[in-house]
Amino acid sequence: MTGKLAFPAIRGQPDRMMKNPVHNPDDEARALVRRLIADIRHVVLSVQDRQSGHPHLSRIAVQADADAVPVAFLSEIAHHTRLLHTEPRAGLLIEDLSDRGDAMARPRLTLRVIAEKLPQDSPDHEARIASWVAQNPKAKIYAALPDFFFWRMRPMGGLLNAGFGKAYVFSESDLRQP
Repeated sequence: MTGKLAFPAIRGQPDRMMKNPVHNPDDEARALVRRLIADIRHVVLSVQDRQSGHPHLSRIAVQADADAVPVAFLSEIAHHTRLLHTEPRAGLLIEDLSDRGDAMARPRLTLRVIAEKLPQDSPDHEARIASWVAQNPKAKIYAALPDFFFWRMRPMGGLLNAGFGKAYVFSESDLRQP
């Protein structure tokens, strides 16, 4: 979905409030998305809990893979992991890591993803572990445990909030890195 959502006038506000704040991605927005994904260390994961019908939210550790796809290293005993097994469609909230100003004014990216569990016997599994531990040395404690698996969070689309009145809708193809 791109583009034109209708926003009603707000009483007492100038006509400019009627402008649509959702834009198609431009080069600046694409660069910001690339930076947010490259810098990720933690995200909020939203997974649908079919039993309750409500979303389940967890803060999880994530790193960008070589092709700029978020990858999580999750334990099979975690509630969010069990939910991903039943419903791989999920959401990620990626926040700007800077400490500048008001947190609500900093950029943030919401991604719709498909979570794909990666096998431990794949040829690149050991390289993934080495990369993960290099960026998060404390992960060495659990990296060798047999119930931890990597999950690729393949982006299917998203919304970048780049500041007040600056929102960008990204399609799956917009999010693929060249």
